[in-house]
Amino acid sequence: MFWLNVDHPTTIWKLHRADCVYCKPSDSTRKGVNTMKEEGGWFKFKTYAEAHEFYKKTKPRAVWQPCKICKPDA
Repeated sequence: MFWLNVDHPTTIWKLHRADCVYCKPSDSTRKGVNTMKEEGGWFKFKTYAEAHEFYKKTKPRAVWQPCKICKPDA
């Protein structure tokens, strides 16, 4: 399982494994879980490929950045 952290202020879309220490999906007034809000959102995917396809279709000019700690692309 993977979580994609979409961050509009930085334009970085960071993919994490669900068990990553930096993976902390939470719903707030500005960032949603499985929904896009003003500052972005956290989106859950079964595979790396699903997450990357979502990225390409939704915001191809943002920076795709797999987490360097949990290495979801490995």
